[in-house]
Amino acid sequence: MKKIYILLFFAVVSNLFSQNGKIYLKNPKFKIGAENTYVYEPAQGIVIKENYKASIIDSYYDSQTQKLVKKGKNYEFTAKVADSARTLIVMITNAQEIIDNNKDQGYVVYLKTQNASELGKTLASEIAMGNFANYFLKLKIDLKPEAQVAAYEKLFEKYPDLKSDKSYMSYLYQKSQINKEESNKEALVFAEKCLKKNTEEDDMLANDAYSMNRMSDEKAKLEKEILTKYPSGKLAKNQFINRFFAKKDKTEDYILKCIDTCKTKYKEESKGTLGIFYNSLMNQYLTDKDFEKAQKIESKVNDPAGIYNDFAWGLTGEDLTSPIKDMDFTSKISKRSLNLLEENAKESFNPQYQFQFNMYADTYALILYKQGNYEEAFKYQDSVRKANGFDAGGKERYVAMMEKVKSKNEVRTYLENEISTNTVTPALVSKLKEIYIAENLPLADFEKLKAKADQLNEEERNKKIIEQFGGKTPTDFALKNIEGKEVKLSDYRGKIVVLDFWATWCGPCKASFPKMQELVNKYKDKDVTFLFINTWENKKDDEVLKNVKDYLTEKKYTFNVVFDSKSEVVTNYKIQGIPTSILIGKDGNILFAGHSNSNLGELIDAQLK
Repeated sequence: MKKIYILLFFAVVSNLFSQNGKIYLKNPKFKIGAENTYVYEPAQGIVIKENYKASIIDSYYDSQTQKLVKKGKNYEFTAKVADSARTLIVMITNAQEIIDNNKDQGYVVYLKTQNASELGKTLASEIAMGNFANYFLKLKIDLKPEAQVAAYEKLFEKYPDLKSDKSYMSYLYQKSQINKEESNKEALVFAEKCLKKNTEEDDMLANDAYSMNRMSDEKAKLEKEILTKYPSGKLAKNQFINRFFAKKDKTEDYILKCIDTCKTKYKEESKGTLGIFYNSLMNQYLTDKDFEKAQKIESKVNDPAGIYNDFAWGLTGEDLTSPIKDMDFTSKISKRSLNLLEENAKESFNPQYQFQFNMYADTYALILYKQGNYEEAFKYQDSVRKANGFDAGGKERYVAMMEKVKSKNEVRTYLENEISTNTVTPALVSKLKEIYIAENLPLADFEKLKAKADQLNEEERNKKIIEQFGGKTPTDFALKNIEGKEVKLSDYRGKIVVLDFWATWCGPCKASFPKMQELVNKYKDKDVTFLFINTWENKKDDEVLKNVKDYLTEKKYTFNVVFDSKSEVVTNYKIQGIPTSILIGKDGNILFAGHSNSNLGELIDAQLK
């Protein structure tokens, strides 16, 4: 036993010395279920000030921020993490500024290292945390499948027992992106091992393996067995949550009862899971315009500021002209989103702070504009501009606000500079033309600027397309539609084609559909085809078909839906998130790919000219 502990100590210590500074447990033995103290030794040249903090994530996928306390030459912080946590990744921050993140890799602290088996699982948890760490701590850990697979395989050589652990399934998911056929075969072998262990966790891993292989019958059978053996287990809880999501017209009483069920029957107390229900409850309170009740549950909601902003944005009409029915309420919840964001930013590091500020300030500026408070509206919108936070619509709103508080010459100068140096929407080009006509300026000068704008827009679109697809030529495919007929992309050669990737569970996809239906109606007699590609579903094909039919009937959408049941098309097109729309021109080349359909009509119109 003494040799094992020496080896474990060497493995942990060698890792510490490979880091820029050091962060480690003050007491070598990690105390489960209690606060632990950690020591931070800054690297040479890093000066730590009184308000600096440790931003922490753990392998339970939770995050927290703790204050640094000076102790001699070093600093200490205390933190309590989930009992199941094995690894911490830490960096030092000052509000939203990164002070020390160990050269973009974070400081790694291993918690459970008492024997070779535990250490192996802990090291595997570090690999699995990469994506989470990059997002929450803005690290630059190499997440390419090749790098992840190599890291796992090196670990498996030293700790072969990990091939029977849940980390092996994580490895297979990464490997499937390199060699899907081989990883799927290995997943089935792994499933057989798991089923012999007769635990819920292992049965769930086997279920994941069946999902990888799209073995819907085997998956359904196993799920039934799991629910019988573990009626209050993880799968039962997940299905309970799915039923909650699927239920329409949730009332306050229904949501509160679901929260109680989650706590009592499924023994779930984590904020992450309960937040799912409280998010829905907050939306219900906002629908009822009960701001007081919404405020009372902010601490239980996963992202209250985001919910306030999303709700406020929907009430604005999302454009410059639509009236706001309840201006005071809309303004109040929008301002609350900004206040919460700023309050939280003082306490903990937020990797999405600037992105969120840009969204929330844009919403609030639009509300101020519609209130007639143009100076304040422009101030907020200008703060978004300074942070390079505009989407296409944001620039249009900025110009509208600018016209209210600045001279025509200043507006013209801004538009000329934007059109000359950045991508802009056709609406802004048209606005500049209006100004040239109104001021009797040479239209030849405008046409030069317009040609520059067209060039920049085309270059930017081409750049993004090549980065995503490797070229402008779309990959052909053949998928079945609702009637069971085969639809080939190549059948529409010479036409304008819009591909819209979506799923029945995707809220943003459904939110985009009213606009998509407008486009379908607008171009129904033109040489334009829309294919709505249903993908990334986790149910049987016949169940997905029924859900899609019922949904289209309920909403009266006249969409031509085709089914990417094996998720092959979405993979070939390298889609990272949905909804995603892709526009293919008459020449057969991809002209646009993005998550927003706001400018899709303008791009189609340009192709029809």
